[in-house]
Amino acid sequence: MPYFISDNTDCPDWAVVKEDGSVVSCQDSKQSAIDQMVALSLAEELEPGGELRIESGPPAVIAEIDDVMITADGLRNEKVYAYLDSFDETEIIIVTDRLASDRTNTVAQLEDLDVEYDQLFMRPNNDISSADFKERTAQRLLDVYNVMVAVEANSDIRTIYADLGITAISAEDVPTVPSEDDDNDEDNQPDDSPDDNMDEMRAINQEPPAYMRAAARRGLEYYEQGLAGDGVTPRTIREARAMAEGTVSDDKWIRIAAWIARHLVDLDSPDADPQSDNYPSAGVVAHLLWGSGPSKRAAQRTKDYADSVVARIRAEETNSMDSKNKWLDVARAIALKIDGPKANEPEVRTNSVDFEVRAEGDGMSFTGYASVFNSPSQDLGGFIEYVAPGAFKRSLQSRNEVKLLWNHDSGEPLASLRGGTMSLTEDEYGLKVSAKLPNTTRGRDIAELLRTKVIDSMSFGFNVIKDTWSRDGQTRTLDSVRLFEVSIVSFPAYEATTAQVRSQPSINPDQLADALLKLESGEELDEENANLITEVVNKLKASPEVEEVIDNGFELLDLKKKQFDLLLKRI
Repeated sequence: MPYFISDNTDCPDWAVVKEDGSVVSCQDSKQSAIDQMVALSLAEELEPGGELRIESGPPAVIAEIDDVMITADGLRNEKVYAYLDSFDETEIIIVTDRLASDRTNTVAQLEDLDVEYDQLFMRPNNDISSADFKERTAQRLLDVYNVMVAVEANSDIRTIYADLGITAISAEDVPTVPSEDDDNDEDNQPDDSPDDNMDEMRAINQEPPAYMRAAARRGLEYYEQGLAGDGVTPRTIREARAMAEGTVSDDKWIRIAAWIARHLVDLDSPDADPQSDNYPSAGVVAHLLWGSGPSKRAAQRTKDYADSVVARIRAEETNSMDSKNKWLDVARAIALKIDGPKANEPEVRTNSVDFEVRAEGDGMSFTGYASVFNSPSQDLGGFIEYVAPGAFKRSLQSRNEVKLLWNHDSGEPLASLRGGTMSLTEDEYGLKVSAKLPNTTRGRDIAELLRTKVIDSMSFGFNVIKDTWSRDGQTRTLDSVRLFEVSIVSFPAYEATTAQVRSQPSINPDQLADALLKLESGEELDEENANLITEVVNKLKASPEVEEVIDNGFELLDLKKKQFDLLLKRI
């Protein structure tokens, strides 16, 4: 474990510390701490770690007051304020050129303009320049906080922040974030085109911040110079170009956080250090192309921002048409009850994998991901599917037997969970499979195919325990599944395999949900909806058929409502 220096410990001054923050020794000066750090590193043949920064500290943003949070007209800058406020659970720290002697008036002005903030740092006096004051303050903040962005009017100060590893932007470069009033104001949705306004709001939510656009542009420059390595796909380049122009799709936002979590370790490479002669490494270029950044702090900032965008996307899907969602869930439960066990038949999903293969003993050991969280599937016959984090938790806790198979062939298992030749774990990225292949002809063949990347896919077989659907029935999320096998597959049979196990219910949940919603709202049912509900009632009820009702008006409506009140209590 490398050694670092830090002034953020219980020591009076500087300390030599390990990567986990544990103190090795206290020193009375920064130079003496550096000397000991270097001596210890040389003795153990390690690279000196430098100054330890707390990249995992609480998130924070820095902002100036004048020409940033407050306009030249003395008004609150709504665009900047909405942007800073959009960072969930993030401290807003004001670092201003105003003198501390003016604190009382400054605090009063901020209160009058309803500007909320967590800390206020003001320049002590005229003896210290604005540049020195802000640089020293930022350095101290970096010892405690994960500073995600700084909004500063002065370009020279932005350069200072950038040299410290902080993404700095001007007020003009702040992306637009819709306010809560915009989201809830019905006047913003014309009666004749409600979907148009939703699309506009979604487009605003999707706009990448300036630091992500800048990262993508820089990554594309490195790519054009041939520094991206062999792992970059044409899709990544297309998406990076779109990001540089200010466009990120829902799908991309969802994939960003998972990708960063998986590739954060790439930034530990010696060539990820700007002082290296081989900088930038291929890993750094890849992070830039994904809108991430050249440091772990920058990468974490992008990941946190992507998580917040995904949360807003999910909220839009969840909060719209709450009543329709409620009845859609009921309708799916009814359809499952009517259609029986075939709605819960085994299913199979396949995804591409970057296998890590290692030689161990007589066999081969490999690591790969059988499932990736929050990653969209291919079209599964009318819907797209995601696997939620924690979906395999119950299966892993149950300690049930799970085998590693070749192309789903249960007659030729490759490894076993109970046998100790395979382990399954959930991490932030997905379902991780680590296994030792057997020293058999099949095992050796597969090892060679994995090593030469002829095979690049894994699959998992499961039964659904719990899933949720979007309001339009086009997006399914697997919340909890029962895992019974994982497979290395020679060819991704995603669509074909799924088509074999997916069966259409005799009762269409969407049509039934529409009918239930009308019923709940007191609307008179048309013939089609009335017939559908009658069909469902007849299939579910335990009592003899009700006497035929001639009146198709409110008496029929009241009767069916009573019938469903009784039926829903049993579902």
